[in-house]
Amino acid sequence: MEIERADIATRLIEERTRAGYSQADFARQLDISREGLRLYEMGQRGLSAEFLAKTASYGVDVQYVLIGVRSKNVEQVLQPATQTVQSAPTTNVNGGSANVVQLVQPGGKVKFETIHTQHHTTKVVAEVKPGIEHITEEQAAKLIELVNEIVELEQKHRKQPRQHRSVWAALNSHFSVTRYRLIPLGSYDKAEKYLRQWIGRLSSQKSAKKTDNYEWRKRKYAYIKINSDPQWLDSYLNQRFNADSITQISDDDLDKLYRAVAAKKSKG
Repeated sequence: MEIERADIATRLIEERTRAGYSQADFARQLDISREGLRLYEMGQRGLSAEFLAKTASYGVDVQYVLIGVRSKNVEQVLQPATQTVQSAPTTNVNGGSANVVQLVQPGGKVKFETIHTQHHTTKVVAEVKPGIEHITEEQAAKLIELVNEIVELEQKHRKQPRQHRSVWAALNSHFSVTRYRLIPLGSYDKAEKYLRQWIGRLSSQKSAKKTDNYEWRKRKYAYIKINSDPQWLDSYLNQRFNADSITQISDDDLDKLYRAVAAKKSKG
């Protein structure tokens, strides 16, 4: 079974979230920097045995992180260990009373008593749901469309393409959220730009033109028309390439035009 680092990183994020820790809190518990944890969750750093051992002590299912299969005894591991005990009163040197807890041997009789402790730890895991402060359904749909395009391009142009889970994990990590639907409304433009830049990097590879020239040009046409003023585009085509339409220019010139439009869009 092939195990990809990106999938391991995604499952690490899932387990951290399930355990109820933010990225900053989890890094603090593990005694590592938040940047170090971010590199683990981005798949940019391999997980060491020491790191995994530490995460296990905070409720992470290490087996699931590594191979994607839940450990059958994870619930037993996470539950407090219980033992059969009997309580008997005793007297301390100052004349006070206390309880002595003794282990019961097999076959012995057990007397159950309530044992009161002074310290109780309760961990509340809050489920955060998208609200008006997060991206809208329409914006979420657009991000899904862009992620699908990235995965398609990854399959065409990379020897080890990233899958949907890996792309989503990268986006979520970039905005420090556990799910893309929790991206703040005010950060939507940045999220779209992040994904479009990813698409741009893949589309600009030399192999992109050779693999499927028709689809490559089609994506360039769409981007250029959506992100440029028609009057500016006509003038630029005429002055730079002596052409009346983007369909008339070569692949290299189309790539130059695409970059010019992208640069113009990023500035304003």
